[in-house]
Amino acid sequence: MTFACMSAMFYGGGVLLETYWSMRMDHVMSALMAIMFGAMQAGNAVAFGPDMGKAKAAANRIFKIIDYPSSIDARGSTQNDKCQKVNLETFKGKVEFKNVWFRYPRRKEDFVLRGLNLTINPNESIALVGESGCGKSTFVNLLMRFYDVDAGEVLIDGVDIRDYDLHSLRTVISMVMQEPIIFNYSILENVLYGKPDALNSEVLNACELAACMEFIDNKESKSDLKFDDSA
Repeated sequence: MTFACMSAMFYGGGVLLETYWSMRMDHVMSALMAIMFGAMQAGNAVAFGPDMGKAKAAANRIFKIIDYPSSIDARGSTQNDKCQKVNLETFKGKVEFKNVWFRYPRRKEDFVLRGLNLTINPNESIALVGESGCGKSTFVNLLMRFYDVDAGEVLIDGVDIRDYDLHSLRTVISMVMQEPIIFNYSILENVLYGKPDALNSEVLNACELAACMEFIDNKESKSDLKFDDSA
C-alpha cells in the first residue's frame, strides 16, 4: 500500500512537472507529503472523538455535583461570625446524641435512627455493633456533620455541632475508613492532607496514634517520610 502511494505520488509529480514546467519538483512533493500526513493526523485525531465526548460528559457531572447547593457549606461556615470555633485548650470530646431522628434525603420513607439517645464520655472507647443498615456509619456521618439530623440534637462538649464552625469541628475529629485510600504520593504527603502545616514530629505522632508505624517501619518508608527530629 505504501509503495503504491509513493509510486502514484512520483508519477503525479512527473505529470505536474511536465504540465507546469515552471513548478519545482521538490515543491510538488512537499505539498503532496503535507496533504498525506495531514490527512493521517486528522484521522488519528478523529479517533479520539469518543474519548473526548466521554471526558466532557464526566466533567459536566463532576461540576454539577460541585455546584449543587448544599445546606451544609464547609467553606461558608468559616466566614460566618455566628459559628463557634473549637478551642483546643478546653476541648474534651464529650459526645451526646439526644433523641436523634434521621433519614437519608434519598430514602425519606425509612428512618435509620429513631430517637437515639447516647452519651460518650471523654477518654471512653465504644464499639457500635449491628447488622448492615442499622446506623453504624450513619452515626459517624452525623458526628462529622456530613448530614444534619431531622430531629433531636448532636452535642459535643454540650454544644450543638450545628453551632460549630464546620472546618474547625472536623479538624478535631479523625476518621479511618474500613478500606482506606492512599493517594499516589509519599506517606508524608498523605498524612499532611489532614493538616498541611504540621511539623514532622506531629506527623510521626499521628502515625503512632493511628498504629500504622508497623507497616511503614522500614528503610524505604522512613526515607519517604523524611522525618527530622529537630522539626
